Amino acid sequence: MATARRLGAEGSQNRARFIDAAETILTEVGEHGISARQVAQQAGLKTQLLYYYFRTMDDLLRAVVQRINDRRMTRFAEALAAPRPLRAMWEMMRDPSTAALAAELSAIAHHREAVRAEIVTAAQTFRAHQAQAVAALLPADQAGQAGGLVMIAASLARMLVSETALGLTEGHDQALAMIEAMLDQLEAK
Repeated sequence: MATARRLGAEGSQNRARFIDAAETILTEVGEHGISARQVAQQAGLKTQLLYYYFRTMDDLLRAVVQRINDRRMTRFAEALAAPRPLRAMWEMMRDPSTAALAAELSAIAHHREAVRAEIVTAAQTFRAHQAQAVAALLPADQAGQAGGLVMIAASLARMLVSETALGLTEGHDQALAMIEAMLDQLEAK
């Protein structure tokens, strides 16, 4: 009977360097630049060491997704604590700094089931937190619409970021004005 291979510690500095390196490559080069060799080179460590900390590249990519989700949850908590939480959540959604990385991870998810499962699980959990928070901030008669509002806002924010990156901005000002008016109306209640 084969024994399970020993893995490096979760909190290891080298493990964190591999995750940093993978995130950097995804952000700067994209999904096609991600390989064990390139991650190790970016981290300044040996390729064999990567497999001491991660059984597979999927495990490394799942760790990147987990880190991103941890950051997202921290930012979400900060948004909820802001004086105008709905507006802070909206600004968080339309922050372009995470758009490239999200797009690359989505592209990888099409080819790697384990990564897709991690992304979906994290997204479902996050969306549930968002809907719960929005429901608590809405008037009681509108609380049942929170999930739909979150979905619409997230979709619009993603589209605005994506199209702006391409240089396509027609209709953006009008859409943003509509969101601002809605936020003003909700915050006034």
